[in-house]
Amino acid sequence: MKEGHIWKLLAEVIPYTPRILLFGIPGTGKTFQANTLGLKENQEVYNITLTHDSTAAELMGHYVATDNGGFEWLDGVGVRAWKEGARLVINEIDHAGVDVMTFLHALLDDPKFAKFTLPNKDKETVRPKEGFQVVATMNGVPADLPDALRDRFPVNLAINEVHPSALESLPKKLQSVYQDYNEGNFSVRKWSAFAELLDKGCELSTAASVVFTDNCADIIDALTDSDE
Repeated sequence: MKEGHIWKLLAEVIPYTPRILLFGIPGTGKTFQANTLGLKENQEVYNITLTHDSTAAELMGHYVATDNGGFEWLDGVGVRAWKEGARLVINEIDHAGVDVMTFLHALLDDPKFAKFTLPNKDKETVRPKEGFQVVATMNGVPADLPDALRDRFPVNLAINEVHPSALESLPKKLQSVYQDYNEGNFSVRKWSAFAELLDKGCELSTAASVVFTDNCADIIDALTDSDE
């Protein structure tokens, strides 16, 4: 596949699909693009990164204590995104536990039929406002997801290359070495951390050893060769 094609494809598709799953190796820019690419005018973006300890309340909402000793309902990020027609970015969706999974099934129902009654005192029934969109990311593959959740993402893209804008943030010298050496072995986050250490005056050998560990000698050699 031609370099950059997958990102161009995503740019073409993301404004028009209510749900899309981006999967593949970490550090390619999936989350950044999920937060910025193809947004409608004035569309808000809400984020949640799931862990095995995440709860449905983070997406749905819960009661919080008030200063006067009472309690008030606070919508979770999923319900807020529903009500506002916002984009909800769900990072590490494959880490969803059983509690979160149950609510995700409702949250990701077909927008034409989806509705949910909140467990607040008003028993408020909410529906997704037009424009509501979910962009989910994961570092595994769709087959890692339970069937019911995977089925809710009929549009999915394998992101197997770093977004060009992420590479452009690296110094020119590192961009060249990345292209020649990396071959998917290290995320752009590692290269950015490496560049930051060098920029702040850290010795090349030290920076390479703490970022690239066992491969530090290869990185040093590649950088040395690029100077010749």
